[in-house]
This record gives sequence, structure tokens and C-alpha cells, in this order.
Amino acid sequence: MFQLKNLSFAYSGYPVLQDINWSIASGDFWVMLGQNGSGKTTLLKLLARLLKASAGTVALGGIPIERYSVRALSQKIAYVPQRQDIIFDFPLFDMVLMGRNPYHFFWQSAGEKDNRIVLDILQQTRLVDLKERLFSELSGGEQQRALIARAMAQKTEMILLDEPLANLDMVHQFEIMDMLSHLNQMQKITIVMVLHDLSLAKSYAREALLLKKGRIIDAGLCSSVLATQNIRTLFDLDSHFQIDEYGGVRKTEK
Repeated sequence: MFQLKNLSFAYSGYPVLQDINWSIASGDFWVMLGQNGSGKTTLLKLLARLLKASAGTVALGGIPIERYSVRALSQKIAYVPQRQDIIFDFPLFDMVLMGRNPYHFFWQSAGEKDNRIVLDILQQTRLVDLKERLFSELSGGEQQRALIARAMAQKTEMILLDEPLANLDMVHQFEIMDMLSHLNQMQKITIVMVLHDLSLAKSYAREALLLKKGRIIDAGLCSSVLATQNIRTLFDLDSHFQIDEYGGVRKTEK
């Protein structure tokens, strides 16, 4: 699906990503891991075409991503932000229905097919009983499920997620990861997400990309990429930190 070649990006001349070469195949489940400021969110936004590369290329299906119209790209990729800033508050149903916009022209309104799709997705995400509730009235976990439901309504081949577990408790974290795993395994939707939890990455993802200071230090199957030495290098962990087989890290006495 995606091919990134010699990709670089800079903010006001300050390099954030350098010489990124990466391929994402249909049906993959990728997690991007790295310290804060390593370039994970920037890379995700380049995939979503929310940013334009300073150098190099991003191709989707062999076509440079800048050649896609907004409508065509929105039918292939859905982007889930870490949080949704509320400018105009909408009922949950209407917000999820916005995911159908790429299939309408400006003068068209949603039809019966769109309503059925949204109701089905709200059932899948266990949000149907909240469909009349304003988005601002939802809990953090419910809001995150709502954002994913809106992405699901786009019926895309790929969903990009920027730290979807941020500020969620443990139960809701597993709930979101189970939902994404189901989409990947049962509906064959490609998942690419920014994540911080090594244990969840090992438990759910199939592939991992490790970013450090804007460069890839390793990428591939989690079983090989998430090795102890890579984790130590990624997070600058010395011998006083122990890493268990599940990705848990604890500090020992000096």
C-alpha cells in the first residue's frame, strides 16, 4: 500500500525526520514506538497527507500521494487524532455520520444506506445507546471509540491512529486494542498506530517501527524488532533497567 523512499521532514529548518525508507503492505498491523519527540506523529501525518515532506516520496498503491484528490484519499485512508477539539458540538450519531462525507458531493445529504452503515458501526462499537448524546458529554473512552467509529464509517482500506490510548484507563485501553485487532483480523483493514506501551504492542501488533531522533533504528515483525537490546537503545535504558518477555520495564536498585 504505502512506499516511503528517502523521506525527510523539517519544521522551520529543524530536521524532524531523516531518510525514512519504509513499506506498509495491505493487512499489516504496525505500531510506531519511540521517545517523545522522535517524529512518530509527524510520520503519521505525512502518511495522512496532513503534512508535506521536505524531501523524498510517499506513494500509495504506486501513485505519489499528492496526486490523489482529497475525496479519493479519504476513501482509502482514515485518520484518528489523539483527541478531537470541539468547535461545534454534535450528537454522536451525526459525528460518526461525517465519516460518510467522502462518498457525497457538497450538495448531497446522507441517505438511508449511510444511516444503516452508521447504525451497524455503532452496534459494533457498543455506542448505539449513546447515539443521541452530544460528543462533549461522552467519557474519554467513549470519545475515543466514537473517533474510531467515524473512521470505520469511511470504509477505508487503512486506519491511521495517533496515540489512541492516551489518557485512557487500563480497561479502556484493552477495549480499544481489541476493537482494532478485530478490524485487522476480520475485516482485513490495515492498521498503523502510534503507541507507547510495549506490552500492548507485543500482545496485539504484528509489525513494529522504532524511531529515534527522526531515524528508523529497526522495522519488521514484532517478534524480532522488539528485542531487549533494541528496546534499550530506543529508550536509552542502562543496565539498571530490566525488561521482561512481555515488554514490562522496571528499574532495579543501583
